[in-house]
Amino acid sequence: MPIWKLTPLDLSDPSWEASAHRGLAIVRARDESDARATAAKAFDVKTRFGPRGGAKFPPWKRAALVKAERIDDRRYEAEGPAGVLEPSI
Repeated sequence: MPIWKLTPLDLSDPSWEASAHRGLAIVRARDESDARATAAKAFDVKTRFGPRGGAKFPPWKRAALVKAERIDDRRYEAEGPAGVLEPSI
């Protein structure tokens, strides 16, 4: 299964309040969409917002906030189930 590197792009965006992790993530997943969904499942958190604060949308599925690229890195085993490899959760 491919290994994906998900890199946050704009940490100043308020949507990052909806994530428990704001750094680089390495994910084993069959495609980019699955990699983003796997990261979202691991890191998304519910937020509270005031009536004028606006909704915060979890960032991991948003290409404008997270760059996704397939990588070949011997540190990460391609065999195994889909999941977050880094950071350890």
